[in-house]
Amino acid sequence: MKATLSVLLANIGFVLQVSGILVLVPIAASFILNETSATVALFITATSLLAFGFLTNSLCEKKEMTYRQSCILVVLVFVILGLIGAIPYFYINFSVGDFSQLITDSIFESVSGFTTTGFSVIPDLEVLPKSIILYRSMTQFIGGIGIVLVLLAFFYPEAKLKEFAKSMGLYKENHRIKKTFLFIISIYCAVTAIMIAVSYLAGYHELINLSSLVFAAISTGGFVPFSGAELTAVLTQPPLNIVIPLCMLFGATNFLLFAELYKRKFKSFLYSETTFFLIIISVSCVLLFSFFNISATDAGFHVLSAMSTTGFSYMPIGNIDTSLTLFLISIMFIGGASFSTAGGIKIYRFLLLIKTIGKTVTYVVSGKDNKVKLFDKLYSNAEIIQIMTLMFLMVAVIFISAMVLSLNGYDPLNSIFESTSAITTAGLSTGVVGPELSLGLKWLFIFLMILGRVEVVTFLVIFSRSKEKSIGLAVKNQTESIVVSDELSETPSEFIC
Repeated sequence: MKATLSVLLANIGFVLQVSGILVLVPIAASFILNETSATVALFITATSLLAFGFLTNSLCEKKEMTYRQSCILVVLVFVILGLIGAIPYFYINFSVGDFSQLITDSIFESVSGFTTTGFSVIPDLEVLPKSIILYRSMTQFIGGIGIVLVLLAFFYPEAKLKEFAKSMGLYKENHRIKKTFLFIISIYCAVTAIMIAVSYLAGYHELINLSSLVFAAISTGGFVPFSGAELTAVLTQPPLNIVIPLCMLFGATNFLLFAELYKRKFKSFLYSETTFFLIIISVSCVLLFSFFNISATDAGFHVLSAMSTTGFSYMPIGNIDTSLTLFLISIMFIGGASFSTAGGIKIYRFLLLIKTIGKTVTYVVSGKDNKVKLFDKLYSNAEIIQIMTLMFLMVAVIFISAMVLSLNGYDPLNSIFESTSAITTAGLSTGVVGPELSLGLKWLFIFLMILGRVEVVTFLVIFSRSKEKSIGLAVKNQTESIVVSDELSETPSEFIC
């Protein structure tokens, strides 16, 4: 136990140090904008991250982690970042309640950011300094790509990345993990910079708000720097009515497909999760436009926002009818592509579910036991059972959470919507999640947001008493899928995505 703690603290220390360095960006913004209270709050946060990170890094020796230790690290990263990242919210005292509510609300907002959920309990965004608004969206940018994990590639040797990669569903024999990590972070940062630059040159010159929206969109996080009529105006007018949907689409796309486009391997892009993602979005838009009296523009934006699990909305979600609520629940649950910043069960699992149903029907009718094949990979019955079990557990968590909300007086359908939104890290809300939510239920949502970000399988590995070798094999089998290229073959990330 002591050895495990030492290994975990050493690796967490590095992650905290990197995070502390990144907080220097909003600190610089607070200096420029002369926001003294924000400067102090962010300085305390950066100092805490750097000091705690340096301390644990110095006292503990970095060693190669086991698979289970890697899974524990993934969860602890979000817990510790959520706690330390709450300092700016606590310092500016945005909550209208007592001390315990301020603590809970601050941690809630921080966890919502790092998990890219986008739920918010801030009563009025106008009370936040601009630099805190930027910091708020940066937490989503950091958590979206799992940058706290990807950055390990800059300093860790290839051999020590293997077990770490297993916890993300990425490990494969003879696979160059470091190159993959560096490629992903380069694409992620480059596209972010391009989108901000294009929007600025196209006429939107509110740089803090612009950066915040792009960070939130690419990370499929959904935090907004303002609300109400101003949000509607910004998201429905050029240039952001074009840039933000493109950012959401990028965030929900398997990043490694961009390597295929770079190599001019267009066939890989055409036959991929992204193609099915676009098909589902197109069909969904037609349905919303045809049956729910929603304009084509509004339908397209909100379908993309829900399915990419970004959570942007300028429509009153709490006032929509039952059938539309169920529709949004469905597409949030499906989510985006594997190895993207989107949440949900992922497109490939949804397609496997459909193929498995077809296989079962064929077997019952004709007795033929057809193989299930998806994206040039054959799935064994054991792998299919593992994937279906994971999906079942996700549904079970949603309904148990919804039951708890219903017992507290909330509408059952809205309770299912909010629970689905939390565990898929979508952040869309019918109005249940907000400043008035009880402290106990806020902590329930904090748990759901972390669980949704790391996925149920990670928790199963942590608490399982089985031998780690067996666990690793089972989860590796469950996560293997989608060969993108000979040089950058990948499996879906159960953490990044």
